[in-house]
Amino acid sequence: MAHTKRYAHLLTPLRYFPQSAGIILTLMVSGVMVLAPPALGQELSVHEGTILLRIARDTLSEYLNRQTTPKLSSYEVTERLSQKRGVFVTLKDRHTAELRGCIGYTEGYKTLAEAVIDCTVYAATRDIRFRPLRAGEEKEVVIEISVLSPLQPVSTIEQIRVGVHGLVLTNGLKTGVLLPQVPLEQHWSRDEFLRALCRKADLPDRAWEHGGQLFAFTAQIFSERH
Repeated sequence: MAHTKRYAHLLTPLRYFPQSAGIILTLMVSGVMVLAPPALGQELSVHEGTILLRIARDTLSEYLNRQTTPKLSSYEVTERLSQKRGVFVTLKDRHTAELRGCIGYTEGYKTLAEAVIDCTVYAATRDIRFRPLRAGEEKEVVIEISVLSPLQPVSTIEQIRVGVHGLVLTNGLKTGVLLPQVPLEQHWSRDEFLRALCRKADLPDRAWEHGGQLFAFTAQIFSERH
């Protein structure tokens, strides 16, 4: 019941992207890698993505070395960066590209700028899958920021597009999230993507057919260069 109430405002049909929409495109602009999905209606500019990356990079350095975080008044926080949206911060090893931490919000609990500070700290120090980063190790990771669209309920798995949609699966207190870029990096089919999502949530295969709730989202992704 709690989950139904929480997602009540999302009960609109999942947007279907036609074949011509293609998968995520990779662009390189001013040293920032931008993975751009089909139009979201609230897209950030490359400049705004660069600001978020700068906030995340400064946060990582300040927190690991001085246990402080930067003041947002030092940055150009635009109107879009002041919106409350879901966002994830991913840290990858600069040399191997292996995951080093990934934490985020699927919904807009804080402004994008504020949430990026939180998620950067948490990805570096509170992802229980990895040893926390130590002072000086901020130079050894690359930062990737995924800005999420609102979650949309999935009515049929045929709507899911690998490389376009990220997924959230919930059942009771169990939740699994996989970002749109993950199945591309792992070379998964849609079925493999869904099975991995169920494992991430610690739920059986096809859990959405047995009381689970399945949601999709797109993401605008900004990454530092490796």
